[in-house]
Amino acid sequence: MTRIVSIVSVLACIFTLLSHSFAAGPIGTFLQMNAIGFPVIHQLQKWVFDPDVALRRRRQFIDLHGDKGSKLIERLGLGVDGYADERLRMQRERDVGHLGGLNSLRP
Repeated sequence: MTRIVSIVSVLACIFTLLSHSFAAGPIGTFLQMNAIGFPVIHQLQKWVFDPDVALRRRRQFIDLHGDKGSKLIERLGLGVDGYADERLRMQRERDVGHLGGLNSLRP
């Protein structure tokens, strides 16, 4: 029992020493990375978070991207290489007579 306690206390001392920001060589770095983690991981972080920002920006999103992002999805499908107008014309020609772009839903 005393041997287990002494081993645990030695390990606790090693972990305490390695948890500081000094370099402890390759073995110490290995133990620190795998057992304790670098001190920067254990620092407290503060994030400014406003849960109501989505409610305030909803109207702006709908005006810009359409309801449920329908304009956004269409705009992403047009590409960014300068041929967006040509692709849009081709897609509109392709989708004439289709309900939501699907043949199975045609009346």
